[in-house]
Amino acid sequence: MATEQLDALHNQFPQCETLAFADLSTDMILVTNTDSPLQREALNALCADAARSLGKPGSPNFGDGQSDTALIASRDQLTIFLRASGEPADVLCCICKPDIDVSAFLDAARPTLQTISSGP
Repeated sequence: MATEQLDALHNQFPQCETLAFADLSTDMILVTNTDSPLQREALNALCADAARSLGKPGSPNFGDGQSDTALIASRDQLTIFLRASGEPADVLCCICKPDIDVSAFLDAARPTLQTISSGP
């Protein structure tokens, strides 16, 4: 089910080159959809970036509380991290082209994450 959800989101936003569902409590990427095969080290680094950006459950990284959204922008890519509202360890990690419609993507990605996080 998670694979199909990520496939549908990728089909709607082909500018998002990598979608990965992660569990921050285990520091693992569980499911991916990517245009380019990423090595395990790259996936581990993406998960670590999510933990640093959003903070792990019970351990915020920046400020006094956990964030549910973080964006890291460079000239060549936009990395977006989203936290599920009911499961603070469940995160969607997205590597996108910089020209993606961020607002439209977030509007579609949040319910996708919630569906994956809540399970079948």
